Amino acid sequence: MANHEKLKKWLVLSAVATALLVIPRRSSRKADEMTDANIVNLKNKRSHHGDKDAQ
Repeated sequence: MANHEKLKKWLVLSAVATALLVIPRRSSRKADEMTDANIVNLKNKRSHHGDKDAQ
């Protein structure tokens, strides 16, 4: 009976660990997205600092 409980515990822990690895975090998804507003804001910041690359 003890082996059954240990097996169940390890299966649950494995499932939780796998879920944490597979499901992406919200912060990483937001960091990867570059919206049009972000691009415009970045260009505005560059133009105010005198960068000639922001065209």
